[in-house]
Amino acid sequence: MSSPTARVGQWGETYARYYLEEQGLQFITANWRCKVGEIDLIMQDGSTRVLVEVRLRRPTSFGEGGDTVGQQKQRKLRRAAQYYQQCEDYWGDIRFDVVSIMHDPEQPPQVEHITDAF
Repeated sequence: MSSPTARVGQWGETYARYYLEEQGLQFITANWRCKVGEIDLIMQDGSTRVLVEVRLRRPTSFGEGGDTVGQQKQRKLRRAAQYYQQCEDYWGDIRFDVVSIMHDPEQPPQVEHITDAF
C-alpha cells in the first residue's frame, strides 16, 4: 500500500496533467524513470515535447513550488532529459515547465504554470 505522501503526490501529478490538457497540451506519459531520476509528466505542445516537474505545496511563507526547483534539481532533470532522448529516440524540441499547485484542503487548488522554466 502506498504512503499518504505518495498518494498526495499522485493526486498532484494527476491534477497537473488535467490542467495542462485543458491548456491544450497532449499527455505522453507520467513518471518516466531512468537511472538518474524521474520526469513527472511528459506532454506535447505542438511540435515541442514538454518535460514537467510538478510541485505540490501547502500554503506557506516559504515561497511557491517553482521556487523549490533549484540548480541541482534542474541538472538532474536535464540529465534525465538526455536519457529520455536516447531511450525514446526523440530529437525534437524540448522544453522544461514547472507546475506548482498550492493545495489547501479548505480551498480550491491554485495552479501556477511556469512555461520554459529553465
